[in-house]
Amino acid sequence: MAWNQQQHNAPPPARPTAGPASWGGVAPWLHAFGAVLAAFGAMAAAAWLGLWLLGADDLGSGTMPALVAAVVALAVGGTVDLKGTEKGGTGDDVLGRLTGDVSLAQGSGKVDIMLLGIGLIGALVLGWLFLRPLRHRLVIGALDLVLHGVRVLVFTAAALGVVATTGEHTLPIEQFVSRVGGAKAQDLTNVLGLGAAARFETDVTGTLAFGALWLLITLVVAVGVSVRGPLPVKWLRHRAVLRPPVAGVLAVLIAAVVAGVVGTPFVAAAAPAPKRMIGGMFFALPNAVWLLASLGLGIPWKATTTDPTGGGFSFGLPGPLGKLVKASAGDGLPIRIDRLAELDSRAWFVPLFSALLLLFGGTLMALRAPASVRPHQHAWRFAVALAGGLLVIACLMRLQLKVAVSVFGGVVSPGASVSLHADYLWTVLLGLLWGACAGFIGGALADWVRYRRTDAAPLAAGPPRPLHTAPPAPRHPGAPDPAGRPAPYPPPRPASARPPAPGPPAPPGPPPYSNRPDPTHRPPPPPDPQGPTRSGPWPG
Repeated sequence: MAWNQQQHNAPPPARPTAGPASWGGVAPWLHAFGAVLAAFGAMAAAAWLGLWLLGADDLGSGTMPALVAAVVALAVGGTVDLKGTEKGGTGDDVLGRLTGDVSLAQGSGKVDIMLLGIGLIGALVLGWLFLRPLRHRLVIGALDLVLHGVRVLVFTAAALGVVATTGEHTLPIEQFVSRVGGAKAQDLTNVLGLGAAARFETDVTGTLAFGALWLLITLVVAVGVSVRGPLPVKWLRHRAVLRPPVAGVLAVLIAAVVAGVVGTPFVAAAAPAPKRMIGGMFFALPNAVWLLASLGLGIPWKATTTDPTGGGFSFGLPGPLGKLVKASAGDGLPIRIDRLAELDSRAWFVPLFSALLLLFGGTLMALRAPASVRPHQHAWRFAVALAGGLLVIACLMRLQLKVAVSVFGGVVSPGASVSLHADYLWTVLLGLLWGACAGFIGGALADWVRYRRTDAAPLAAGPPRPLHTAPPAPRHPGAPDPAGRPAPYPPPRPASARPPAPGPPAPPGPPPYSNRPDPTHRPPPPPDPQGPTRSGPWPG
């Protein structure tokens, strides 16, 4: 009873807490520094490899590091400003038409293209390393999670500052066109009209601002899709609602990029310069693949230009897709899958490719969700997640080139601009529609997969034993086993070898477990009232 009373008065067991609010010390800062260093190192290595494939390693001393820094800045959402160092001429280019014979005019341009191929590599590395020290924690405080992100933000801002200050150099246009870009770079110089040489500079303010936004999206997606990553206490009950849809949308995007990686060698084999094609796809493979996948979903894109002659730019996109983008900038018609099929009939396989991607994402989302979630719940969850994800991707993939003309340092004409962007309203509406369809079908497929797994589990355990079986025949303990196994104990001794019971038989007594007194039992004598007496040779 004392033990029960102690157990009743014992304090209740402590619940798992979210940890201290200040997860300070040197180790977290070192880990944040290592994560940012690894992410930017991976982006710089990928940028150097892509530039080497394009042939930019022979442009002179100091050009390659500046180009790598500029590519990394574009990968996180920054912008690069181009300035011509001499008059562009009076030819048919945009700058020539705007400047005429003004000898002191200078052309300038702005490149706003997010190279998602490089940015995706850095985001994957940074997201994985951000969650690595938190993988053993189920719950984390909101302030603790914010502090962990602030440490990464501090080092990311420092790295972006280094990138922005390093990414500036004077680039020889003719040498750049002949060694790096070919026809694509010639189109760019025709649009910008920068003359024989141009100086590119990375916009520090834009790089820092959009780099912080890139970091925020990376960390939010990493926490949202992680299976073992911790969440604040208030978010735990919504974990089954938030994480599976985000993981499904990310699976769609990653699967599209993997398919693009597999198909890049076949596209490069048919190109006139395979090495340059691989280098260009190394930079903007997600841009091209996600653009194709969105066209397969029916989302229209628009290419616009302010050039009075209607000239366009293919933005480096290969094959018929680049031709369609360049033509759409001139005629003003939207870019759709049916117009792409007019140039290449194989484009009709793109909707099938997009449908398989969505079906894969919806099924993966349903498999990660609890089994109690019904298909109609998967439908609206995946619809909202897909519409939001497509809208974010459409904003990130917005491409723009601008040209301005200045005389004596003053801007006298805004020049021309070429842009490529999606129809955002159709992006949201079609994302909701196809996301609901993919979520419902994926939920039904997930239920079927779970049902098949339940049926296959007993077969994997072996054939079931019959319910009504005859009991085994009794075997004497000393008898030999038919299978040759030893007996559990030695056989009993024969009756003749047992010794007879000694003495007369015991008198009959009361039966066992009886309350009647035993007649043969005598009680002990009463104690002596004078106390015990001592006997022996010693005197009393």
